[in-house]
Amino acid sequence: MPNITLPDGSVRKFDASVTGLQLANDIGPGLAKAALMVLVDGVECDLDHEIKQDSNVSLITRSDDLALKLIRHDCAHVMAAAVQELFPETQVTIGPSIENGFYYDFFRKKRFSQDDLETIEKRMHELIDRDDKVKREVWNRERAIEHYKGLNEPFKVELVETIPEGEVLSFYRQGNFLDLCRGPHAPSTRHIGHAFKLMSVAGAYWRGDSSRPMLQRIYGTAWPDEKKLKAYLLMLEEAEKRDHRRLGRELDLFHMQEEAVGSIFWHEKGWTLYREIETHVRRRLEAGAYREVKTPQLIDKALWEASGHWDKFRENMFTAESEDDRTLALKPMNCPGHVQIYKQGIKSYRDLPLRMAEFGSCHRNEPSGALHGIMRVRAFTQDDAHIFCTDDQITSESIIFCDLLRQIYKDFGFEDIHVK
Repeated sequence: MPNITLPDGSVRKFDASVTGLQLANDIGPGLAKAALMVLVDGVECDLDHEIKQDSNVSLITRSDDLALKLIRHDCAHVMAAAVQELFPETQVTIGPSIENGFYYDFFRKKRFSQDDLETIEKRMHELIDRDDKVKREVWNRERAIEHYKGLNEPFKVELVETIPEGEVLSFYRQGNFLDLCRGPHAPSTRHIGHAFKLMSVAGAYWRGDSSRPMLQRIYGTAWPDEKKLKAYLLMLEEAEKRDHRRLGRELDLFHMQEEAVGSIFWHEKGWTLYREIETHVRRRLEAGAYREVKTPQLIDKALWEASGHWDKFRENMFTAESEDDRTLALKPMNCPGHVQIYKQGIKSYRDLPLRMAEFGSCHRNEPSGALHGIMRVRAFTQDDAHIFCTDDQITSESIIFCDLLRQIYKDFGFEDIHVK
């Protein structure tokens, strides 16, 4: 006989276990119609989840912040269902909710076009209007693997096989579409509403591994109502006008092109600005008693092995072979080089702290899908510093460094700084 404590502190008593939907109906038919999911002792659950013991319970509707994550997750499932109805040869993988929206990764030989996105979006609206019921099912591992093998869904087979033994395998069915998912989900597709839009397609490696198949990731955005959707799209439109990639072209500062993916062609005006910024930072470093150094860009892999970078960072390093069969790597960071400079000669405690800085030319083999203008590149200057000090100098040196960092940000108009 569970006692259900509601957010307002009131308690409802039941003679037997009760589902979230039954609780909502007990409170009122309006709430039962509006409820999307139930929060039981802080755990998000479907409305048909059985509450068997005394619990603190909240019924979540569209007006709750928690509802947005669920709506976006539901959108991802509806998008996958629409894609498989329209393009049956497409294989499905995963599709979570994310900040401002959702995505789903698909494997398809032909690339999705902008016209395809519009067609998929139209079918999503139709599926939502159809108001398919969404039901949770629990299967055993053998049945799930057999099901997905029969559908030629190798990515789903792999997902099932990697779920630990003994863990519940839950699936959600809506119409003819069934997806492996922990949930929760709204009771039917109508609860999603129509305040969503498909935004773009990007490449994404299966499980983030560049040695695995390249998938197509369709991004979308979803909101509680049309007003918020329009506000978000307007914000993106305004942001596009201020996009540094667009401004770089329009102001003749820099450009990028396919022959040098992830690298920047600096034009005269842009390079002038670049050098002015570098000069200003250099003056700040000099005032802070930093010693500027320069370390090699190509370094033998033996040093990267000794530093530990080879084991942990190898896939993101550009390498080359020399005529004497040595493997060299373009440095992705300055750290090992600075340590080599420090190791030259005997140091006394009187030499400490030693503050070493470099405007180092670094290269990282970033995935093409992660590149973004001059914010995420493969070739860049890392204005990097390392401080060699005694244990009892660590606190004071950290404070001095943070003050310098804060001052440099302030020089460029950044006052509200958050470090995480």
